[in-house]
Amino acid sequence: MEQLIETWLNTEDIEILLDPQALVFFFLAIIIFFIGKAVNNFVAPYNLNDQLTKEDNKAVGLSFAGYVFALSIVISGLLAGESDLVSSGDVRKDLIADLLNTGLWGIIAIVYLQIAKIINDKLLLSRFDNVKELIKDKNVGTGAVQFGSLVGSALIIRACLGGEGSESFSVTLLDTSVYFVISQIVFIIFGVLYQKVTRFDLHDEIEKDNVAAGVAFGLSLISVSILLSGYILKYESFIGLAIWTAISFFLLLTGRYVVDKVMLPGSLLDEEISKDQNWGAAIVEGASAIGIALVLTAVF
Repeated sequence: MEQLIETWLNTEDIEILLDPQALVFFFLAIIIFFIGKAVNNFVAPYNLNDQLTKEDNKAVGLSFAGYVFALSIVISGLLAGESDLVSSGDVRKDLIADLLNTGLWGIIAIVYLQIAKIINDKLLLSRFDNVKELIKDKNVGTGAVQFGSLVGSALIIRACLGGEGSESFSVTLLDTSVYFVISQIVFIIFGVLYQKVTRFDLHDEIEKDNVAAGVAFGLSLISVSILLSGYILKYESFIGLAIWTAISFFLLLTGRYVVDKVMLPGSLLDEEISKDQNWGAAIVEGASAIGIALVLTAVF
């Protein structure tokens, strides 16, 4: 009991909270966010501020929210010390080197996420123009898929940076790039399989401004990335990753059937999404998929 009281009254934590270096990294994170927004504005064929304020474009807002969320995931992983990419062993970290390292990986993450948006447009949702859907049609379903693919990509990047820092920058960059490419391929394969098990045409539903279809698929992409990132944090074998991916696909797609029969009895999930455009049912599907992913990651 006395030890518990001493723990409650411990003042060492206060010193950590008042460490001035934390503010330095906080402001660096804000700078990275501004750079990310500037890059996004430069690359995008539309003005973000106009779309969000003048046009009240919720589709663009959801897509950009995924971009910001994704950057936050990567940066928080770096700042939380999950990766030690500056030094290893007993070598004392240098503040300036840490700042430069964090800023560099923040910029690399921005590049990765822009590539993820291109892949989303050209391969994941290849049967229509994503930009047209976002700007002219203000298609929230398309924004939801982009949200899912960006957040999913960020989880993969964060997992790759979550090593012990024993390898050089070039090796870590190569490792991260390879896993990033693999994750995008896995997203595309999952999209094909997802289309096979549903009773509706995913592309057609999203193109018809069906928010429910986009939300269900976007959340499912996040569940896939949770499973992939969980494996990357624990294991290294590509063969094991291929087997784990196959297992994950089977359990996630089977999970849709469980949601259909157990959580939504008396109605077909696919009909709720396609005919009724019930995004509430879509959220239940997506949340269930994420729940399955979290449990599987913890178990294995």
